[in-house]
Amino acid sequence: MSFMDIKGQQRAITMIRKFIESNAVNSSFLFFGSKGTGKHTTALSMAKALNCTGNSGDPCLSDDVCMSCKKIERAMHPDVVELTIPIPDDASQMDSVVRTIEWLNLPLFEGRQKIAIIDDASELNVHAQNAMLKTLEEPPPWATIILIASAYTRLLPTVQSRPIKIGFSRLSVDAIRQVLRSITHLKDEEIDYLSLISGGRIEYTSPDDMEADVKKVVALLADIDDPASIVRATERFKAGPYREQFDHVLDIVLSFLIDAIVARDGPGMLRNKVFTEEVQSFSKRFDRHAMINAALMLEEGRAAYELNVSPQMIMEHALFELISDEYAG
Repeated sequence: MSFMDIKGQQRAITMIRKFIESNAVNSSFLFFGSKGTGKHTTALSMAKALNCTGNSGDPCLSDDVCMSCKKIERAMHPDVVELTIPIPDDASQMDSVVRTIEWLNLPLFEGRQKIAIIDDASELNVHAQNAMLKTLEEPPPWATIILIASAYTRLLPTVQSRPIKIGFSRLSVDAIRQVLRSITHLKDEEIDYLSLISGGRIEYTSPDDMEADVKKVVALLADIDDPASIVRATERFKAGPYREQFDHVLDIVLSFLIDAIVARDGPGMLRNKVFTEEVQSFSKRFDRHAMINAALMLEEGRAAYELNVSPQMIMEHALFELISDEYAG
């Protein structure tokens, strides 16, 4: 896959191509934006373009058939490292970062540029971030560091200021359709379904997987009817997948709330028709204005989460809005 195959991120790709064309890539980059928007794929495409030994006809593109491109695709190239941040083990994080820095400072093995792709950098602890500062500021001339972050505001200001920042926006429904057509064998109606309720990113390649996750969130919301039930429900956000994938869970909750808000206008308005019965039941239990306020609070909570505010606190604050009139005074 080359830059030509990445959908919905033309602005980001144009910026990266300019750096490659001007031979200004011996630096560090910060690719930021929601998960599932193409940041990691773009980083790999950049690594391929910088090390491609074939003839694509464009210096910014990889040919995807040369030995270098194939090695990068298979995670076997000695000059390209993909580092997934260990969570939440502080010792493992520091060890991984130190080993990556040591590797970056070694001479090239066979490529033209060493590339270290660090995903998700926003999960790095303070000690690991500080350990990277000098290398981010002055990487070896043969090395490029690409930080991938879903919540880059969690990074220390000193870390944020070093790399060149390139933002990735949420994908359009049409862009998601194109991607799913290229990587799956789903039917058109399944692709349309996933694209419509995807929240602007590639999270699922199967309707069954998506529905399994939605079912868990629907079950959580179905139990809400008083303050105690909200506290019990939001306890799940202290740890585990609800916390680690909070941005994704937030999208599911918001999508469910939006469907509940419009449910009284008819089932034809719903995006996720698989859960029509659950949505309509939820819609009858809560005031429409309260649901709108809860949805707005959750959207505001996304920015708070990026600043490291507790997911449990964000969810409690929003869900209490659903019952605020009943318990007012």
